[in-house]
Amino acid sequence: MAATRAQKYLALSFSPGPGKFYQRESQFFAEATRNTYVLTREAARPDESTLNRLPSTPLAHTPDIVFSFSELKYLFECPYQFKLRFLYGFDSPLQKELGYGKSLHDVMAEVHKRAVKGDIVDTTEVEALVDRHLHAPFAPEPLKVQLRNAAIRSVHRYLRENGSRLALTEHSEQPVEVHLTPGVTVSGRIDLIRRIDTGEQSIVDFKSKERAQADAVTRDQLHIYVAGYEELSGNRADLVEVLNLDEGSRSSREEVNDTLLKEISGKVAKAGNQLRHNDMPRKTSWCGTCAACDFAAICRDRPSTP
Repeated sequence: MAATRAQKYLALSFSPGPGKFYQRESQFFAEATRNTYVLTREAARPDESTLNRLPSTPLAHTPDIVFSFSELKYLFECPYQFKLRFLYGFDSPLQKELGYGKSLHDVMAEVHKRAVKGDIVDTTEVEALVDRHLHAPFAPEPLKVQLRNAAIRSVHRYLRENGSRLALTEHSEQPVEVHLTPGVTVSGRIDLIRRIDTGEQSIVDFKSKERAQADAVTRDQLHIYVAGYEELSGNRADLVEVLNLDEGSRSSREEVNDTLLKEISGKVAKAGNQLRHNDMPRKTSWCGTCAACDFAAICRDRPSTP
């Protein structure tokens, strides 16, 4: 046991005792001394002040970090907001509309999961779909009616504009993990992966006002998902799309940006180091992120308007 655990030196000895069985060393001791690697007298110790020692390094590796994209986006937007939310446990105040955005997202998930199986949703099913998924527990009854009607309009509009492409759905709610930099894993779930009419593959994210985030963060998110899907399947998507489910809101589609894909690795690595070293400072001045932050008052006073 000692021989297998020795890291640098192994000392062999025996202890003679009064009994006749303990007067001589073990046969294994004698066998060891015949080995050319074993010294039978302790070697002279060198002057340690003259030794050129290697710098000591801890045996523990750099701790691995796993982010969900929901967590990572807050770190991208404002490191201090991330700290308040996920390290200190602050939570956003409850909104009456809470749950509407996720409910609409869940409707889209069912529509596309059925499309993968060849079951194309008909417009006659829209109300039943909304009623099955709509969950707004803090909304008073009149607001629930408004939210229901808004969701029905959104789903009808989506099916009207995209119904002919439902058959091109390849994956819905596809989980991915991406290792863009050593020691940091980003996990997420791609809303939709589909082929478009040209045969190109597109990564799609659904947005609504209740699930809004900065455009730059959304672009980062989608390119992380491109890298994650490529790591998972070996397939490189051609396009990234944001489909906005709100009436009158703009959607977007663009080619995958190779430069951004390379830059995002550096951003993720920086985020991991910030968390490891507790380097999550406040914004240096009031900005749009502060204006939309639930915890801005903890950092600074809102600027007064003249």
